[in-house]
Amino acid sequence: MKMILRSGLTMQLFTKLKFKKLGTSLYDILGVAFLALLIGYPILALLLQIVFPNLYSVHMSLAPSLASLKEVFTDKENLNAVLNSIFIGAAGTLAASIIGTLIAFAAEEQSGFMRSFIDALVWLIFFLPSYIVAEGWVMFMQDGGILAQLLKLSNGWSSWFFSRWGVILIMGFSYFPYVYFSMQQGIRNVNSDLIKAGRLAGGSRVQVFRKIVLPLLTPSLLAGASIAFAEAFGDFGLPAALMDQTQLSLLPYQIYVSLGQSPVNYPAAACLSFLVIIISAGAILLQFFWMRRKDYSTVLARKDSVNFVKRKNLLLTTGSFFILSISLLVPLGSTVIASLWKVWANGLSFGNWTFENYSKALKIGSAGVNALGSSLEYALVVAVLTMILGVILAYQMSFKKSAVTSFLNILTMSVIAVPGIVLAAAFVFAWNGVWLIPLNLVLYGTPICLGLAFMATYLPYSIRLQLGAMGQLPLNLIKAARVQGAGEIVVLRKIILPLVAGTAISTFFMTFTKIIFELPASMLLYPPGNPTFSVTIQHYFSESHWSKGSALSVIGLVILLAAYSLGRYLMEHFSKKGKGLEENPELESAQDPVLLSNGEVIL
Repeated sequence: MKMILRSGLTMQLFTKLKFKKLGTSLYDILGVAFLALLIGYPILALLLQIVFPNLYSVHMSLAPSLASLKEVFTDKENLNAVLNSIFIGAAGTLAASIIGTLIAFAAEEQSGFMRSFIDALVWLIFFLPSYIVAEGWVMFMQDGGILAQLLKLSNGWSSWFFSRWGVILIMGFSYFPYVYFSMQQGIRNVNSDLIKAGRLAGGSRVQVFRKIVLPLLTPSLLAGASIAFAEAFGDFGLPAALMDQTQLSLLPYQIYVSLGQSPVNYPAAACLSFLVIIISAGAILLQFFWMRRKDYSTVLARKDSVNFVKRKNLLLTTGSFFILSISLLVPLGSTVIASLWKVWANGLSFGNWTFENYSKALKIGSAGVNALGSSLEYALVVAVLTMILGVILAYQMSFKKSAVTSFLNILTMSVIAVPGIVLAAAFVFAWNGVWLIPLNLVLYGTPICLGLAFMATYLPYSIRLQLGAMGQLPLNLIKAARVQGAGEIVVLRKIILPLVAGTAISTFFMTFTKIIFELPASMLLYPPGNPTFSVTIQHYFSESHWSKGSALSVIGLVILLAAYSLGRYLMEHFSKKGKGLEENPELESAQDPVLLSNGEVIL
């Protein structure tokens, strides 16, 4: 009898354990299925278009062919777009690397308020949308523009600027923050003993800097430069803003042209998108390859809080503030000035200043207010969903290790490297297929499609940030809650969420502020007759309605700054509450394995 009872209890326990394990797997599978549908399916649809060029034709055909990939290199316009993007992206990255490095060294010379001030200026430049920056430069440098009116310059004086060299200059001023952030930390991590050894060996400051400091900063420089190149190469906003003035064909804009022409050239758009992914990923892989060639470790002895640029270089400081002023004040100042002009041609004359553009922009029922309201709706809904899903999926990936969660980890990391215009093009392919018509699932041209594209763009960032926050959580808190019988929902609501609330708030506001000015997905996917805020701004600029576009841009930037400030306040508030919960001594748990009454084993 005892043997039968023991056998029955064993089978019952085995059944419960197996059921619980299956349940956990089902949660994992649901997470993978959601991300696969949201992200994996559009990317796969884009790649399939390359192999099956007639997949999206009215008369669909599954006949494979790589002819469309070959046509990219035989079509003169497409080939020029590829070559221009590689050259301008590389040159713009070089300019950004030089500027970012110089400003990083200048910031390290400073302390207190001055260093914080430089950081604040760099962050402001970082947050400005690239197409707003580009349009600001256009208004400042074009014939009859702000500078021409101020200095009475004749037409044609700025023709040099509206060429590839001007685009490279704007890229350098726009993307140097990536290099700055990377180099700033690298400079602080350089070992002071190595600097002292070089000086004791008779090396001059220049020799020590060139032969010791710069080689040790190679990892930071390559990291920042590779990100800057990927951003510059795949950015859609900047070429969209400069296309009318420069007539330069760049790869991201050529993708948009291929999808906007009639008939739509799906094969060209897919192949060009594939090239963007390959070249952008190649830049990052090149960085990894270079890093494996040498050892850049500097932890040889003690490491002081070193500042090997203690002697302030007046020329470096002055030059850095000059560059920061140009990078920020030219685009932002031009936008503010243009928003206050009645008539563009009258320019700086005394009677040409007005707030009328703002009153028109904020008039109820106007195109600007409708577009702003639409973007705010998208931003609010998508930000809430990405915040919630980011917490759930990050929790799943952090505390439920399996092959499935490892796949989720790789998927979210990979999608971050996909430029926005490519992901938007992938949604055109994914939700416009002929096979979707019988299922009533043709979402292209609907608000749902654009909302999903926004979510696919920013959900991976939310997950990655939440993973970083959850990686610092003590596992004992989770164990203690489960020992007391808490289920998954209770653990998430009462333990995980309070501890990562600061990060969750930051992901909400990151998504919210980004969507307001998001351009690539908006341009390709907005519902007909219901343009978003960014599309409306770009439409005004493209039709030379500089004052209207500038007024809307300033209004959007004010909203962005207000949302960012609110987000910072809430993030700090909830982070303090979460820290208090984490330090609660009552939430301690034994390290021994525990078998719960429902059959779950806690290790």
